[in-house]
Amino acid sequence: MDNIQKFMAADMLSKKVSALQKSLKADAETVLEPGDRKSVSFDLDGEKVVLGAITRTKPRTTWKVTDEGALTKWIQENHPDKIEMIPVPKEWFVKSLLDQAAANGVSVTDDGEMVPGIDSVTGTSYASAKPEKDADEKLARLVAGGVIQTAELLMIEGEAA
Repeated sequence: MDNIQKFMAADMLSKKVSALQKSLKADAETVLEPGDRKSVSFDLDGEKVVLGAITRTKPRTTWKVTDEGALTKWIQENHPDKIEMIPVPKEWFVKSLLDQAAANGVSVTDDGEMVPGIDSVTGTSYASAKPEKDADEKLARLVAGGVIQTAELLMIEGEAA
């Protein structure tokens, strides 16, 4: 397999593994109580091979702001010296300035007024996998036929899985 083929197969497999892991984690959370720890092992020709442990953490309580408006109002009324008044441009106006800059190809209003702080920015390019509609069946056939070997794909040494 070339790198492009490996990328496509790996992307598809990672999505399948991620979905399986999410489901199994949810199941483990129904089996384990907070604070529980369960060792995970397999039998290999009579030898107990421990891979690790699954732990369900105890919940932690933390404090956070859940209603910033209510908190700000309370501070403003009860501790006005602890409030910072920060000017913020209105979103609709900023959007109109961005639209004008896009239409004009330069950071100016339709009236020709130069607008500082607005520039054109080019994003980065990235690769993404987009499997075909029937790619799952095709992937299964390729794996079953030995064309895609998961051990090779995942760079696991030893026999092909």
